[in-house]
Amino acid sequence: MAVHTTTSSSHPLLFLYRGTANPSPAVISLPSSLRGVSLRSRATAAPPAETLSDDGIPDAPPEGEGTGIPLPSSIGDDGEQLAPKQKIRIKLRSYWVPLIEDSCKKIIEAAQTTNAKTMGPVPLPTKRRVYCVLNSPHVHKDSRFHFEIRTHQRLIDIMYPTAQTIDSLMQLQLPAGVDVEVKL
Repeated sequence: MAVHTTTSSSHPLLFLYRGTANPSPAVISLPSSLRGVSLRSRATAAPPAETLSDDGIPDAPPEGEGTGIPLPSSIGDDGEQLAPKQKIRIKLRSYWVPLIEDSCKKIIEAAQTTNAKTMGPVPLPTKRRVYCVLNSPHVHKDSRFHFEIRTHQRLIDIMYPTAQTIDSLMQLQLPAGVDVEVKL
């Protein structure tokens, strides 16, 4: 196995050779320009040195430094608003556009009366199914009818639903021509 990687400069960075006859591990050879260079000096930023406390235990870095992860105290009360605990995703399907638009309006009005935040309706791609039927089964094989069914889809997300929101959605009277799929 031979691996050869180069950088933008003219000399290779790393060679890795493994002979098939020799069962020894791979030998790594560096170019002469990199042999004397310490890897620490090439690093962009070294981590801060740890200090020892009186007990001989390394001290933790000060809060918020060195980890890059925000602490829970720094997030505050806005943390619940950034990531909702629960989301209701409603997917509507219908063959007729006015039915699905009317159903979307009813769902959004019911959710907004209970102070839930809504996102949508998002129109998803329309699925189109074409059926080909022979016009005459015997003589006219080339004469055919094409029928198509278009399924229109909408997506509505309800953020921060309450019990009142779920109750109002359960009591909605939607038309029979609309298929409703709800995911919590």
